[in-house]
Amino acid sequence: MSLNPTSTTLKHLNINVMFTTIKGTKINPVDYIRDYISTHDNIQIFVGCDSQNTKETTTYVTAIVLYSPGNGGHIIYEKERTPKEKVRSIRLMNEVWKSVSIANDLVAAGIQKPDYIDIDVNPNAKYKSNEVFNAAVGIVEAYGYKCRYKTLGQIATWCADFLVRS
Repeated sequence: MSLNPTSTTLKHLNINVMFTTIKGTKINPVDYIRDYISTHDNIQIFVGCDSQNTKETTTYVTAIVLYSPGNGGHIIYEKERTPKEKVRSIRLMNEVWKSVSIANDLVAAGIQKPDYIDIDVNPNAKYKSNEVFNAAVGIVEAYGYKCRYKTLGQIATWCADFLVRS
């Protein structure tokens, strides 16, 4: 299954998708981010996704990190379980599409453009995730976002990795 970033609509983000805070509170991400930004200075936004396969399912976690330089970050996330995606390259590209979709929806809702979309791929050819590196970076940059990947300190995918395993 491949995701299309235009299939996620603003209505989808505002009404149907609930994100969760680290404390477990269900929230509307657009309202939450607006409120957070209005009460905190110099917030940077990072979006990233990670996934994990189990016997029957693939779990995707899309994380939005609201980062205050020098003060740390605040994380909200969405966790989704789907039938198991056995093809690694498709699963990795699904992570990219999920991140781009959320970033597009935030911008469409009037939220500042994310500072980075963090992706869980490696530029080094000796790693398996390198098989989609060029395509993944190309998609993120084609949508006008800055991209971070392994070796560049991708904060949002680190958060998503922690949350997908919990």
